[in-house]
Amino acid sequence: MYEKIGIVTNIWAQRMDQGDSFIDLVQQFGQNGFTQFEVRDGDYLRQSIFGDLLEKLKDVMENYNTEEWEEICRSIWQSTEKKEFVGEHQLLFQQFGDFAAKVFPFRLSYAISHPWRSQPEDLSADNNFIEQAKRLSYLFCPQSPRLRLVDLTSPISVDFETAKININRYLNLLPPTIFAVENAVQPATDLIKLIESTSAYLTYDEANSYQPDGSVKDDLSVFWGRIQMEDLTSVHFKQKTTNGVLTELEDGWVDLRSIMRKLNQSNYQGDLLIENTPSNDPLTDAINSRRYLLDCLD
Repeated sequence: MYEKIGIVTNIWAQRMDQGDSFIDLVQQFGQNGFTQFEVRDGDYLRQSIFGDLLEKLKDVMENYNTEEWEEICRSIWQSTEKKEFVGEHQLLFQQFGDFAAKVFPFRLSYAISHPWRSQPEDLSADNNFIEQAKRLSYLFCPQSPRLRLVDLTSPISVDFETAKININRYLNLLPPTIFAVENAVQPATDLIKLIESTSAYLTYDEANSYQPDGSVKDDLSVFWGRIQMEDLTSVHFKQKTTNGVLTELEDGWVDLRSIMRKLNQSNYQGDLLIENTPSNDPLTDAINSRRYLLDCLD
């Protein structure tokens, strides 16, 4: 479990707004022992040089069928020769290959905001959006691609049948990936039945259960009593107080010690991702946060 401590890349938003390179930040954090990086889509990423490369890759995806795309992605990370069908997009894939060479062997996954609990207005557009995201997640890690969806706009109450239909539809889209949803505005306990009845996994963030006044919108004891460790693929860590989400982990509303102990006692096998509020020194914040998490088990 400890070797899978990493970060969600939106903690870099402030530094990237000031011109820091996404690739340099991955290397910097990797050199300091962080091995897991969840690439969180957002303005900070799209407005960067690396984000521009991702947008260009999105634009050329439709030129390749699923089998070709998978082969291209594998060849990038294995540093093997690209196939002849790459053609005019060779330079784009080489640019991503340069990135892959610099960040190997770190594990990268992909996360996006998407109203997965609501009925889509345009089914075809919805499918295309998820297929594109799944292809990007495959590009980030062909050997174990993972895509996380976070729904910030649907009503708090979960329409079980609609959500289940959406999840199963997404799971059937290619390429195949580890597919996860996060408890965001909705209580995590409301998602357990969905996780149990589909092949999706849960990304759990207990801080999301705390409202601005410190009250809890979920029954945490019920959640921990029902959730199975094999249904969790990732656990996010951030701390909340009256000041909102903090820039590093410390004591606060979220009982981080209890979470770490539960995961340790239950032999949790997924990753642990730090998701602090962005600051001017996210590396120091992340190192301090990692130390806090490890101290939780002393």
